[in-house]
Amino acid sequence: MLISPLDGKILHLKELGMIEQILFEEVISPEDFYKELTSFLKKNYDLDSRAMFTTQELEQVDSFIKNYFTTKINEAKVWLLRAYVMGRYLAHTDLTGNIFRLGNLSSLPKYVTDAAKQYGLSIEEAMALQQAVEESAVLMTNTTQSTIQTVREALVENVKTRGDGKKLIGKLRELCKDDVGEINRNWKRTAITEANYIFNNGFISMQEEGAYVVGLSMPDACGFCAAEINGQVFKVRKDIPPDYTTMKGAEYEKWAKVWETEIWVGKNNYGRSTSNRKRIDKHRGNKEDNLREKEHHEHSMPVCPAHPECHCRWVGIKPEFMWIDEHGQMRARVEDEDKWQEWYENTITN
Repeated sequence: MLISPLDGKILHLKELGMIEQILFEEVISPEDFYKELTSFLKKNYDLDSRAMFTTQELEQVDSFIKNYFTTKINEAKVWLLRAYVMGRYLAHTDLTGNIFRLGNLSSLPKYVTDAAKQYGLSIEEAMALQQAVEESAVLMTNTTQSTIQTVREALVENVKTRGDGKKLIGKLRELCKDDVGEINRNWKRTAITEANYIFNNGFISMQEEGAYVVGLSMPDACGFCAAEINGQVFKVRKDIPPDYTTMKGAEYEKWAKVWETEIWVGKNNYGRSTSNRKRIDKHRGNKEDNLREKEHHEHSMPVCPAHPECHCRWVGIKPEFMWIDEHGQMRARVEDEDKWQEWYENTITN
C-alpha cells in the first residue's frame, strides 16, 4: 500500500481520468463526428444511386474531416494543458502533503499564459509547457490522417460492393460508435495516451534535479510495464540527454545507462518498441533471415506512458525514508530498517 498522502494521489489520478473522458467523449467525440459526417454526406451526395466518388468529391470529404478535427484539436489543447496542471498538483501533493480538492475542472486555466501567471512558471517552464501541448496536438493530427484514410476506404468499398446509403451509414456507424470500431478505437487511444503523457510531464516538471520517482502501474498492466515500471525507482534529471544513436563504445553505453535509470520532461518511446528483433527490409515481413537484433536505442525504455493507452504514473519517493518491497509496494523505513538498508544499497547507492 502506498503511504501518505495516498488520498491526494488517488484524487488527482481520478481527476486525470475525468480529463481523459472529457477529451475523448466530449471534445473529440467520435459519436458527434459520426453525426456531422453522415449529415454532410447525405446533404451533398446521393448515396443510394452513386456509381463512384470522383477524386474531387473524395477531396471534399477529406477537407471536411480535416476541418472538423482541426477545430476539435484546438479545443483539446485546453484539456491537455489541464492534464499538465493536474500532474503538477499531484507533484505538489507529494512534496507538501497538501491535498487540493477541485470542485470543477473547468476552473483550471485554459491557456499557457494563464497557467504561467497562476502557478508562477518561469519563462523556460512556460515554453516547455507550450511545446508539450503543441507536440501532443501535432500527434493528434496523425489520427486525423488515419481517420481520413479509413473514411475514404469505406466510401470506395461501398461503391465497389454496390452498397446503398443505408449500408454506408451503417459502416460509418460501426467505425465511429462501436467500441471496437477503428475510428473510435484510434481516437480513444490517442486521447488517453496524450493526456497521460502531458500529465506525467507536468508531474516531472515539479521535481528537483536528483529527486527520485517510482512507477505505479494499473492491475491490468502489460508485461513490459509490470516488469520495467511498476515499483521501479528512477532519478529525475533536468537536462535532456543528447542523441546517442550514432555514438560508439563507452560514450554510447554511458547514455544508454541514463535512458535506463533516469527520467526527464519529454522522455518518450517514439521510434522504440518492446520487441527483441527488427526487420531489415520492412517489405519482406518477419522471415528469419530478415530479422536482426535491435540496438539499445531501439528498445522501449521506462517512461510514462510507455506505449499507447498506457496508464502508468510516476509517484514521488524519498529513499531516505521509504523503500520498495518485493511486491512493488512502498514501505516506510521504520517498518524494517534492515530491508530498507539492503534496498537502499542495491537501488540508490549502486
